[in-house]
Amino acid sequence: MIFLTAVLPAASAAEKNDEVVSYEAAMEDVTGEKGWQYKMTGQYKDLFTYQKVDEYYGTGFFPSGEKGLAANLKRLRLSPEVTWGTMLLLHVDYDNEIMVSSYTGSHEFDAYWRPSEYNDFLDLSWDPHYSNDLYYRMKLHRAYVRLNTGDFSFTLGRQQIRFGSGRLWNPLDILNPISPTFVEGAEEQKGTDALRADWFFTSSSELSLVVNPVLANNRYGDMKFQNCNYVARAKTSIKETDVALLGGWISHRGVAGIDGATTFFDGMLRGSVLYSNPEDYDYYVQASMGYEYTFSFGLYLLAEYFFNQNGLNYNADLKNAYAASLISGMSQSGYNLLANQFLTANRHYLGFVLGYDIHPLVRDDFFIIIDFEGRAAFINESLKFNAMENMDITAGLMFAFTGGGTDKISDFESFTGDNLLYYISLSLYF
Repeated sequence: MIFLTAVLPAASAAEKNDEVVSYEAAMEDVTGEKGWQYKMTGQYKDLFTYQKVDEYYGTGFFPSGEKGLAANLKRLRLSPEVTWGTMLLLHVDYDNEIMVSSYTGSHEFDAYWRPSEYNDFLDLSWDPHYSNDLYYRMKLHRAYVRLNTGDFSFTLGRQQIRFGSGRLWNPLDILNPISPTFVEGAEEQKGTDALRADWFFTSSSELSLVVNPVLANNRYGDMKFQNCNYVARAKTSIKETDVALLGGWISHRGVAGIDGATTFFDGMLRGSVLYSNPEDYDYYVQASMGYEYTFSFGLYLLAEYFFNQNGLNYNADLKNAYAASLISGMSQSGYNLLANQFLTANRHYLGFVLGYDIHPLVRDDFFIIIDFEGRAAFINESLKFNAMENMDITAGLMFAFTGGGTDKISDFESFTGDNLLYYISLSLYF
C-alpha cells in the first residue's frame, strides 16, 4: 500500500513531465525553435555638422543676418528584441540623445532636428531638457510587435513602411516620404504608427493592408475615420520582374499607383507612378524611374529621375503652408496640405550616385541631384572608414551650384556659395 502510494505520485509526475515534453515539442514544431529567445543590440553615434547660413531667423519672424550653425549629436540606441520562434517578434529601438549646438531653440534647429509630431497617434518622444544650451531627448525610434501565423503576418506599432522600389525617391512610400538630402539618411527618419497585415497567398505574391490612425487638431477627441490613412498593396513576382499595385486614402486624398522592378543588362531597372486626387484641389502625379548597375571592377552606379507635379513653386497654398510651418509650427490646415508629401520646390530632378571601395576598409560615395527648373545641382561627397569591426567613421561635404536665368527657387539655395555643410560621424555597433 505504501509502495503503491509512492508509485502513483511518481507515475503522475512522469506523466506531467511527458506532457511538458510533448507540449515543448509541439511548440517547437509550431515556432521552429524552443521557447523564448532574447537579444540586445545597440549603437552609439556621435555626429557633428556645421553650415553657415546667410539668413538666420532664430526665434523671430524676420532674418537677422548670417550665422554659423554648429551641432553635435550624441545618440545611444538600445535595441532589445524578443522572439518566440518565428511566430512572434517584439522589437524596440530606444534612443537617448544629447545635442549641443549654436542654434538650439531656433526655428532652424526645430525644422532640421525635431521632426513634427503633430497628429501622431503615439507620443513616443520626450524632451526632459530643452534650452538654448542643451537639448536632451528620449524616444522610441521603432517599437512594434509582429505575429506570423501561416500565410499571414501582422505588425502593430511604430514602424517603417516601404512600398516603393526606388533608391532616391519612392512615390509609393507615401506613408514614409524620405528626403535624399538629409544628413542621417532614410533609416533615421521617423516611422509610422500603424497596423499592417500581410497575406502571402503564393510563394511569389502578397497582399498588404495598412491602417494608420491619425489625430485631428492634435487631439484624440477630434479623431475621425476620414482623417486616418488606409493603404492596400498587391505585389507579385514573375521570373525576374516585380510588379506592385497600390491604392488608398492618404491625408484626405485618394491615391493609386504602380511600381515595377526588373533585371536589365545585369542591372536593375525600377520605376513607379503615383496618382493623387485631393478633396479640395486638382489631381497631381509623381513618378520616378531609375537604373542601378555594378561594374565588374567594383564601381556602383545609380541614375534616377523624379517628377513631382505638386512642387512648391507650382502650388501656392502648399508653399505658404510650408513656410508658415517653419516659423509658426504646424496647424491642422497646414497638416492637411503637408502631411505625407514629397516636398520639393520644383518638378524635374535627376540624381546620380557613384560608389567605390577604394580600399577594403574605405568607401567613397559621390551623390549629385540636378534641379532642372531651379537651375541648380546639389552634391554630397562622403568617405566611410571601417576603422574596426564594429566601428565606422564617416566624413562628408554637401554643397550646391546655381546657374541663374530662372525665377524658380531651388531646394538647394541654402547650400550655394560658401554655405557648405560639413559633417563627420562616428558609429559604434554592439
